[in-house]
Amino acid sequence: MTSTITAAVHRSALPAPPLEPSVAVAALRRAAADPDAPAVVDGATGETLTRGELAARSAAVAAGLRARGIGRGDLVAISMPNTAWWPVVALGAWRAGAAIEPLSPLWTAGETARVLARALPRAAIAFAPFAPQVVQALRELELDVEVFAAGGEVEGTTPIAALLAPAGDPFAEPDLAPGDLAAVPFSSGTGGLPKGIRLTHGNLAAAGAQGNASLGTAAPVDQDAVFVAAAPFFHSIGIGLQLCGGLIGGATLVTVALPRLDAILELVAAHRATHAAVSPPIFEALASDPRVDEHDLSSLRLVVTGGAHLGPGVEQRVTERLRCLARQGYGMTEATCTISAPLLRPSTPGTVGWLAPGTEARLVDPESGVDAPEGEPGELWVRGPQVMEGYHGLPAETAAILTPDGWLRTGDLVSVRDDGQLVIRDRLKELIKVKGASVAPAEIELVLREHPAVGDACVVGVPDARRGEAPIAFVALDAPAEPSDLLAFAAERLAGYKRPREVVVVDELPRLPTGKLVRRALRERASAAAR
Repeated sequence: MTSTITAAVHRSALPAPPLEPSVAVAALRRAAADPDAPAVVDGATGETLTRGELAARSAAVAAGLRARGIGRGDLVAISMPNTAWWPVVALGAWRAGAAIEPLSPLWTAGETARVLARALPRAAIAFAPFAPQVVQALRELELDVEVFAAGGEVEGTTPIAALLAPAGDPFAEPDLAPGDLAAVPFSSGTGGLPKGIRLTHGNLAAAGAQGNASLGTAAPVDQDAVFVAAAPFFHSIGIGLQLCGGLIGGATLVTVALPRLDAILELVAAHRATHAAVSPPIFEALASDPRVDEHDLSSLRLVVTGGAHLGPGVEQRVTERLRCLARQGYGMTEATCTISAPLLRPSTPGTVGWLAPGTEARLVDPESGVDAPEGEPGELWVRGPQVMEGYHGLPAETAAILTPDGWLRTGDLVSVRDDGQLVIRDRLKELIKVKGASVAPAEIELVLREHPAVGDACVVGVPDARRGEAPIAFVALDAPAEPSDLLAFAAERLAGYKRPREVVVVDELPRLPTGKLVRRALRERASAAAR
């Protein structure tokens, strides 16, 4: 399978798949056609929602939001692990005309506040154990936003049962256009603090359809598929491939609240799952962990992962061990989910597969801004129906990453093989990839500079055997402080995966005359010390 080339543009070997008006409309049409078919299984509680029940509950959420004046143009924040409530709330918000703002339940109140300050929600819905940090974040911002808690009573919140309101036809299709805003997840972009990424209903429908089309008949996501959703719904692969792909295809979604290997193996075996999306560390564990052999995983047809490079041969080892397709894709939240993936056959080790259906690409010299010479690597620019509308409230940052004719600058240095497969050569952006999650050095630096002893800070990523990459912080001090104290200070204010592995005290940080940090010098120093 190859991609065709016209001038300097590489095109996917597969055309853009037919697109639904929105994921919500596609899900409701399937529900109306077969209301008794299973739609969602809560892996933690065992509760099963049929398609009809999913439609009815989401209609009740939509009615409750509308009764509070929440609708088109508004945001509804969601802070939950993967539970049956997640698709109910997402569909309910969409049916009300609102967009969702996914929050990581792993974030501290301070991290949550930094995100909510950039995209102000009209309501927030949280799983009870994680509701307090949402309440605290809103108080810090002095925002009068009602927080609905699912799974228990929490001070300062309203039980989610109070949100549910009588609704009419549970299968009534919302009036949504592909260009309407559907979600504002937060990602670090190509550097700096987290940015809200404006994804339309067309983006989400495209991402789900592209993922399904990539699999063809090898492992179709259809009404017979049982999809173990172990990738967080607040992550791009979770919402794009799992949630949207599953709802469009009609699969049964089995939610995984705590994505640990034992829980995933048990759910696959118990529900005879055909598909699973997992984090890179779980994917690698499937290749070698002895616990895998203790479970019947013979129903699996596909296991996918993304977000970080895998070790050589991992895909093949998982494929052979589980006797199913085991694949990794490549993408970014700004492209909703997928940029490239294996298309119907295994990709070559060291590549990230072929361009997703309906996707175009260019390789551009990052210095000159012109197309790279044939056969040479360049910054990957992509264009397709999955590319975001832009950054929320940040027109300058949007213009810096999106060209007027729709090309998304990925910040990755890439080459394209003769057969069309993409090879990632280097990252031009500053993000650190920790267990598949994107970590912005600027956010860690901001936290460290809040310490009264820290005068300056720079964070870089270094290879890490367990996490893929790990943040290392270099600090220049204005007053005496121990690295252990700075690590503890950061740990109180950052989610676990963002915390520096080490703090190194230096006399001065290298900066250009313009003031810009010379990260490469510190990265080389940290990498050399790690060897």
